[in-house]
Amino acid sequence: MIRKRGILTLLLLLLSAVGAAAAQTATQDPVYVNVTVTGPKKAPAPGLKAANFQLWEDNVEQKISSFGGADGIWEINIVLANSMLLPGRADRTSNAIRDSVEVFKKASNPADKITVEELKFGSDGLYASIDRNLEALQKTSNPRRALVVITDGFDMPGGDASNGLIEFSKKLNIPIYFLYTRTHPEPGDTSTVGARGVSYNIPEGEALTNVAQNSGGDIDFVDAVNQLESRCKLLAEELRNKYLLGFKSTNDARDDKWRKLKVKVNPPAGQKLEASIKAKYFVPKPLK
Repeated sequence: MIRKRGILTLLLLLLSAVGAAAAQTATQDPVYVNVTVTGPKKAPAPGLKAANFQLWEDNVEQKISSFGGADGIWEINIVLANSMLLPGRADRTSNAIRDSVEVFKKASNPADKITVEELKFGSDGLYASIDRNLEALQKTSNPRRALVVITDGFDMPGGDASNGLIEFSKKLNIPIYFLYTRTHPEPGDTSTVGARGVSYNIPEGEALTNVAQNSGGDIDFVDAVNQLESRCKLLAEELRNKYLLGFKSTNDARDDKWRKLKVKVNPPAGQKLEASIKAKYFVPKPLK
């Protein structure tokens, strides 16, 4: 009888340990990494498999536990915050902005879920809209999700609000793409020509750049009438050609720190390919 009790106690202890380990594993959220792979002349490289990729976090190789090929289904929210955007097809600029959104939709995967929000005069501001859309995207189970913001600075509060957005964007694995539009130069405005076109010296430009970089997105400065449509098409194609790598980090710490990411693509024989990803991601402390 004593022996049976001892065996039963041992089994209960083992089951308890297995359950605790399973619970600990369940709390380790997977990390998803969007990967852009290009060949000669920056052409997309479809058809790769999980075996073609290697991934490191802080120089420690990670096991790729899930994989999504190119042309996966995305959930994308678009925010339109432009002072020049009038109801209906009122003028050339309004038409150009709305037509650019339609071009983006047509160039995207037909199965993508795309939501568009237009900010009106008297709204609660651009940053509040970004927060609202990020929260909505965070609720989806689809790891392929992105926020596209087409703005000319309309309803942009700045100050503490911009600092709050920078901190908020760090904690989410949702890339934010800003398309900052201009229809004409403003008094005292200066610009510089860089690799991505004309960069305007704008209020809160540094904040938007930080948010884009922290989130793994991008910021472009485009003419609303002459350049926005083509840039929207390129962005849709860029998202459509991304691969998705998922892994569970070997580092269980939740320490409010950045972790570096590195990816290597091992191409099929005879191909020369390059891969690029968000250079780091942020691990927030657990919610209390």
